[in-house]
Order: sequence, then C-alpha cells, then structure tokens
Amino acid sequence: MASFKDHGAVVAMVAVVFLATVLPSHASTAVDEPAKYKPTAPAPSPVSHASPPPPRPVVQPVIVVQGVIYCKSCKLRGYNSGMDASPLPNATASLVCYGDEESKYRVLNQTSTATDKNGYFLVMVYDVDMFDRHSCRLYLRSSPTPLCAAPFVPSNPKLGLTLVRDRAATAPRGARGIFHPKTPLMYAPDTAGKCPPY
Repeated sequence: MASFKDHGAVVAMVAVVFLATVLPSHASTAVDEPAKYKPTAPAPSPVSHASPPPPRPVVQPVIVVQGVIYCKSCKLRGYNSGMDASPLPNATASLVCYGDEESKYRVLNQTSTATDKNGYFLVMVYDVDMFDRHSCRLYLRSSPTPLCAAPFVPSNPKLGLTLVRDRAATAPRGARGIFHPKTPLMYAPDTAGKCPPY
C-alpha cells in the first residue's frame, strides 16, 4: 500500500504541472525584447474640394463713340470760354452708319442717345464689322429746350459730322476703338438770344 508520502508527492507533482500550464512563467531571467517599431503611413492630406476659378467672362467687342453737345454763347453750368458754349443736358445725338455704293448707301445702323447732366453722350456699337468711321456720321437730333434749339454745328440737322479716333482716351476692355466727332455738336439760342434756365 502506497504511503501517504508517495501519494502526497504525486499530488504535489500534478499541482505543479497544472499551475505551470495555467500561470505564466516568471522564472525565466531573460528580458522581453521591446516590440519592433512599425512606422505608420502619414495621414493623407485632406482632399481639396475648392472648385477651379471661374472662367473669365467673354467680352463682346465694341466700338465706343462719345462726345458733348453744347449750347453756343450761353454761359451756363460748365461754361467753356474757349468755345463760348456750355454743355447741354438731355439733348439727343444720333449715330448713323451707312452702307457702301453697292448698297446705295442705305442705313445699316442708327442709334440715338441722350446727353447726361454734363452734356456728354456715349454710343456703343456692337456690330464692329459693320462700323466704319468713314461711313458713320453723328447728327443733332433734339434739344431739351426751344431756347437753345437752333442747329449751329452742324448748321443743318441733315448734315452729319465725321468721326476721328480718340487716341488719348483709355479704351475699356473689349473696345476696338474710341471715336468722337471731328468738331463738337452744338445748338444755339433762338433769334431772341435767350438762354435755357439751367
């Protein structure tokens, strides 16, 4: 019959084997090596959702015709002593462009415009292929007052003034040229010599 001593030794041995399998072993004197460094990839840069700049708007080519209509010998606001005339607000000028001999000089384009408070007018011609300064004329069309309604330059409202290129003016974007009449357009007071009350 086995002694308690042998039986106790067997039980102790079984307990050691059991504990060795269940519990981690700290009996080793070897030091754990640190984990190898694994570099991580840099974070991707945020995707830019900015839209490309909008395309520049297409600028329609244009011809600019400008000038001033005056009232002769009336010392009003903006009086020009060299011309002995004052700018005439709300007067009307008309730009008429004619065809060639083959078309019997028919009217290709006619544009009327009123002057501002400084007597200044501006006509924009968008059909640049039709425009020819030699075949376009500026006419006096109407005066805002009967006190300065007698055509002076040109003296006959059926006569138009020729155009010259304005080299001193700064052309806006898209302008193919800036033109003005060869001489200023001008009305004169009626025969009584009265001037409009401006």
